[in-house]
Amino acid sequence: MYDDLETYVLLVLSDSNLPTGSFVASAGLESYVKHGFSSPPISPESTIDFVRDSLASYAKSALPFVSDAHHSVEKFALEDDGNFSDVLRILIELDDLYQAMTLNHVARRASTAQGVALLTLYTKAFSRPTSTTSFPAVRTKHHEIQMAKLVDEFKFKIRREEVAGHLPICWGILTAALGLRRGIFLLSLYRLRS
Repeated sequence: MYDDLETYVLLVLSDSNLPTGSFVASAGLESYVKHGFSSPPISPESTIDFVRDSLASYAKSALPFVSDAHHSVEKFALEDDGNFSDVLRILIELDDLYQAMTLNHVARRASTAQGVALLTLYTKAFSRPTSTTSFPAVRTKHHEIQMAKLVDEFKFKIRREEVAGHLPICWGILTAALGLRRGIFLLSLYRLRS
């Protein structure tokens, strides 16, 4: 049952109809074609190669950030006496490091637009009234309230420009707040490389 729910939520999150800013940039496809790495006319094979290589590269650079953000939020959610300021500090440090590592200004802009969109998606679509049942990892109303508070505070810091709000960190926050397992991302990466 849990695997079915988790799969369903991941499918919902991968839907291109969600307003997560997924069409913010070409992710380098235009430059790839312009610099002659794909012979005109663009073949389906060269496009697939570009997408596969791009996803593998992005996964290797972003997955550690997703994993660390997810772990921090998950740990906070499962502890009855979780320290709110500690988890927020860790998330801010991760986001600052990702900001420093993302040198391309277009990639930065796309990442932050998508990150904010994910947090907005959580607050508008995935956080539930306190009377409804939670996802498995978020067991009590207290945890549900703590997750909403954490997401709201991180969004507030983004609005105040105290933190950039990059996609990998926000994805880690979102998936942990929803109670999705961290191992699912490693499985996705393995499938991507196969």
